[in-house]
Amino acid sequence: MRRFILIHLLACGSALAQQPDTAWQAYAGVQLWAAYDAIPIRQFDGNWAPYAPRDGRNVFLQRHRAEAGVEKDGWRVGFEYRQEGSLVTNRDTLDFYHAAQQSLRPDGARAYTFDAQFKSWSAAGLRVARTFALEPKGAALTVSGALYAHPRNRDIDVNGKIDYRPVDQYGINAQYRESDTHYRYPFMQKKDQTFSGASVSMALQWPLGERVTANLALNDLWSRMRWSNLPAVTKNLNSEVTNVDQDGYVNYRPLLSGQNSLIDKSGSINMSSAASLSYRLDQWRMKVGLDRIEGTTIPAVTATYGFAWGALTGSYETRFKTFGIGYDHGPFRLHLRANRWPLNQASAIGLDAGLHYQF
Repeated sequence: MRRFILIHLLACGSALAQQPDTAWQAYAGVQLWAAYDAIPIRQFDGNWAPYAPRDGRNVFLQRHRAEAGVEKDGWRVGFEYRQEGSLVTNRDTLDFYHAAQQSLRPDGARAYTFDAQFKSWSAAGLRVARTFALEPKGAALTVSGALYAHPRNRDIDVNGKIDYRPVDQYGINAQYRESDTHYRYPFMQKKDQTFSGASVSMALQWPLGERVTANLALNDLWSRMRWSNLPAVTKNLNSEVTNVDQDGYVNYRPLLSGQNSLIDKSGSINMSSAASLSYRLDQWRMKVGLDRIEGTTIPAVTATYGFAWGALTGSYETRFKTFGIGYDHGPFRLHLRANRWPLNQASAIGLDAGLHYQF
C-alpha cells in the first residue's frame, strides 16, 4: 500500500523545485489504510468471525494520516496528524484468543506458545520539506523533517506458554508488559507527563531514460520519541488451574505478580520504505513496486490512463490481495482499495484523497 509512503506528494514537490517562479499552492490530504491477517477489519473488537489466520507470522497494520499546508519553489510547510499501529503475532496466540472469544475449548490436549507485540502511537506536529533538483534533468531529492508534540503511546508485549489438559485443566506461565499514556492505576503518583518526538524522511526520484523513472522513499529514516512519567504495568502469571476437583469444589493454584510504575521511555518509529519503477507510453503510465513496513513486503502493480477529463488508475497488490481504483482531475485525487466487497467484510482497505489549490 502506498498511502503511508507519500510518493505522490513528494513527486509534486520535485516538480515545484524545478520551477523557481511557481505560485503559492495550498494542499490538503487524508490517507487511511488498514490491513489485517486472520479477520475482517471491523471484527477486531468483535467475535473474530470469519477467522482465517496465516500459518506462522500474522500481522495487523494501520496507517492513518491527515495533513494540510502550503508549498512553493520546492519548499513545503504543513501540519500533520499521524496515527499508526501494528500487531505482530504467531498463530498460537491468535488461535488461543479466538477460542477465548468464541468460548471454545480444544478437543484434546493442546499447548499454546504466546508471542505477540502490539505497538500504537499517534502525534501531531509541523513538517517542513525541501526538494533539490539534481542532474540528470528530472532527478530530485526530497528531505523532510517533523517535530511532534504530545505523542501518544501504547505498547504491549506478551510471551509465554499455556498447556491445556482435558478436562478443563490449564498450566500457565506467561508475561505481560504494557505502557500506555492513558493508563491509570490505584494510588498513581501525581507527576506531569512530558512528550516529544522528531522524524526525518527522504525520497529520491531518478530518471533511467526518457520513459522510465525509479523512485525510492525512506520514511522515518531517523526518528526519536520520548516520554517521561509514562504509566506502565508488568504482570507475571504462573498458575495450575482446575475448574472443578473430584469433590465438586473449585481447585486452583494461581500465582500472579507484577508492578505498576511510572517510567521514562525513548524509542524510534520503525522505518518504512518503498521502491518502484514507472514507465510512460503515450497516455499510459505503468508502475511496479515494493513497499516494506513492519517487516512485511507488499508488492504491487499500477496502471494509469490519462484522458481529457483526468486520469483513471487501477492497481493490485499481492500481500493482502487488494484491488484499487482511483481518479485524478486537476487539483483533486481520490483512490480507494479493498480486498473484499462489501467493505465491512474487507480485511484490507485504504483511502487516499487530496486537493491542491493555487493562490
